[in-house]
Amino acid sequence: MFTPLAGKRVVDLTHVLAGPYVTHILRQLGADVIKIERPGTGDVMRAGRPGQSPPGFGPQFVGLNAGKRSVALDLKDSRGQDILRRLIATADILVENLRPGELRRLKLDYESAAVLNPMLVYCSVSGWGQSGAFAGRAGYDQAIQAATGVMMMQGEPGEPPMKVGFPAIDIATGMNGACAVLSALLERERTGKGCRVDVAMADSALMLMIGPASTWSVGRIAAERFGNRSLASSPTSGVFPTADGWLSVAANTPEQGHRALEIIGRPALKDDPRFAPAGSKGGFFIVADLEGARAQFAAGLREGTAAHWEAAFNAAGIASAKVRTIDEYLDGAYRQTPGIQHRMDQPGYAQPVETLGAGFRVDGAAAGVAAPAPALGADSQAVLRDLGLSPDDIAELARDKVVQLSR
Repeated sequence: MFTPLAGKRVVDLTHVLAGPYVTHILRQLGADVIKIERPGTGDVMRAGRPGQSPPGFGPQFVGLNAGKRSVALDLKDSRGQDILRRLIATADILVENLRPGELRRLKLDYESAAVLNPMLVYCSVSGWGQSGAFAGRAGYDQAIQAATGVMMMQGEPGEPPMKVGFPAIDIATGMNGACAVLSALLERERTGKGCRVDVAMADSALMLMIGPASTWSVGRIAAERFGNRSLASSPTSGVFPTADGWLSVAANTPEQGHRALEIIGRPALKDDPRFAPAGSKGGFFIVADLEGARAQFAAGLREGTAAHWEAAFNAAGIASAKVRTIDEYLDGAYRQTPGIQHRMDQPGYAQPVETLGAGFRVDGAAAGVAAPAPALGADSQAVLRDLGLSPDDIAELARDKVVQLSR
């Protein structure tokens, strides 16, 4: 297995999406991730949908926490804080996404942790970063999308703002955080010292939009809203209705555009005045009458099905795809790709489940560790025993509800 982080320990003080995705990647790369959760409830993502998800094992929680170990620990109790300090002293990495300042009040901030463990890589994930005027603000995907311009990149000109339909900023922040932690580990090999990594959702949003962000910050050119149309401004690119659904086509260059007209059976449109060349935009298919030309191309597509056109365009070397729901993709076209999933037995589920691994393949195999998500407190006893606590100590902590043991 591809486990470059084998032997590395991660103390995971994260919940919901952005932080757990950082530690998901680290776990999938082989690290031992010890997830610290609140006794009784744990990560809020455990709840899932009442009546549809097994209690304590919501599908998104399973997907984001597969293979981690759970310790249910009350950090309001000084004994719980002491246990966490002992864990930090043994760790390589700490990842947290609590509101800035919360861990400082518990004397578990980076400066305090670095005294316990000078080689610790301490990664803080937040909405706006650990300093600045917005540092104290809560960070939620939807609010970050609104603040940073993401919402105004979606939809048609003149229409209300529209958010991306899944928590794109949360997941981008997780990717950004995992990259930062891996970089910090490499730097530690050179210097022998740990460091603090500051990962903000707002910064991750900008990284997703580096193209339009650079258009403004470098060129002082405002971003355009394109809706479902192509950034290439080509009449043969975008999302179009067909006889039975929607189709995305990316015929961006003049050569591709003319080939697309042949595929839909309307090659004569190449000589139509609406399709006459009109200037240059980076080699894209720019025509005299974009709206008129687009309408002619769309009319041709309505005469066939989305599946037919998808096959025809791809056979001609033009990127194209039928617009699908995620379930249609996962149960359909995805099965024709190499895949990045792991199949395993998961407590709470009657049938084996599939979770996504590290997101890439190594030597032909999906990278990652195939292991189920833990029950709340499933590993409390084992981890405390490893720290040197006696059975009597553990029993007392459990009795006082400082720790929760697996039920």
